[in-house]
Amino acid sequence: MKKSTHPPFEGTSALKLLIVLVTLLSLSWVLVNAAEESWRPKIDESSKSELFEIVHSIQVQAPSHFPKPTRMVNASDPTIEVVVEPTIGAHRADQDVVMAYAEGYQLPYYMMFMETLRKTGFDGDVVMAIADYNLLADDVLDYLKTQDNLIVYVHTLDCYESDSITPGPRRMKGGAMDVFQMCHLSNVYGWKDEDGNVIRKAKDPRIGRVVATLRYEWYWIWAQHYNPNSWIMLVDARDSFFQTNPFANLPRNQNGLLYFFGENAEATRLGISTKNRNWLLRSYGHETMTAMSEKPTICSGSTMGEQLAIETYLRAMVREWDETDIKMTGADQGFHNYLYYSGKLAGSSTISKLVVWEQGKGIINNLGALRTKPFSEWGFYNNQTYEVYNWDGTLSPVAHQWDRDKHLHSHYQGELFKEWKQQFKNRVVT
Repeated sequence: MKKSTHPPFEGTSALKLLIVLVTLLSLSWVLVNAAEESWRPKIDESSKSELFEIVHSIQVQAPSHFPKPTRMVNASDPTIEVVVEPTIGAHRADQDVVMAYAEGYQLPYYMMFMETLRKTGFDGDVVMAIADYNLLADDVLDYLKTQDNLIVYVHTLDCYESDSITPGPRRMKGGAMDVFQMCHLSNVYGWKDEDGNVIRKAKDPRIGRVVATLRYEWYWIWAQHYNPNSWIMLVDARDSFFQTNPFANLPRNQNGLLYFFGENAEATRLGISTKNRNWLLRSYGHETMTAMSEKPTICSGSTMGEQLAIETYLRAMVREWDETDIKMTGADQGFHNYLYYSGKLAGSSTISKLVVWEQGKGIINNLGALRTKPFSEWGFYNNQTYEVYNWDGTLSPVAHQWDRDKHLHSHYQGELFKEWKQQFKNRVVT
């Protein structure tokens, strides 16, 4: 009889090993699901709303009307108008809209912004300004062309070298756009004939501005294309993602409702942050900076409102630069906070109400000030599902400044960015 060459009980051992593996996998699945089910967001119903009161010692005489940015071209000529046109897409006047200055990012950042936004069911407009053609990263323009209801502006800025005197092209620095470079926004205003044809374009009459400040004039230009009761969101594109539709259940037809969003009042104040303190000091002086030093920071990278109110706010933001003439990148946050705490927006007839939402209590959750420890330790971030919550236990519609957390950053940069980039490449191939 021929002897078997197989080791004794091989079949039985393999079966046992398979049973062990299945058991371990099942146990892992149970443990993961148990962890997800047992995790609950921290509920914090406390309020520091009293900290957001106007600073009466610096309260200014609030104007009822802010001038249009076009006044700098020719204040006495009412025929000057916006003449710049989008490179991709067309504005729909009756829609809600998300606006972002998104210059010089790699493809996954645009995909993160667009894919998470559209996944919420939002089908309104999205408007972006991106880098000039020669500065665009691979596949960016091809991807953006595939997006429905996306309006893109590719517009050449007139910029300067580091001496702020010698003309030079828009430049990259350290793999990203140089945020300190001074530039002009020319050829966006001009004159048209009776048939609507552009007959002349205007140069930007201001001295150069950093792009972070200049973007508010872009926002104002875009806002002209929407109806007074359309809701507009202004948000940073690089570090924001969406979890639920931010335009769902908004109050409508409020004759100029405006939303600001604060940063965490426990983690930071205007006087604690060196950058915020310097922006206020350089723009408005020591007395104003001192008066505002104990106030919570209100983030200039996240604002919402009805078009009627947003258009007024943007006029005011452009005007603040004209009045202060400050060249620091990030100074727009100083303007933003000054406009609120000084009461300068209060007298406008086109802002019916200005609401400042405390951090984690509104549509946009500003997370940057909470980077002092892992987001999970604060209790608002589920590191199993990668979800960000408001303090009432509901999902934050918009998570802003998500990249300040190592765990969340690793998930997006290390996993999702690669997946999205590959998905687009596969889509192109097929």
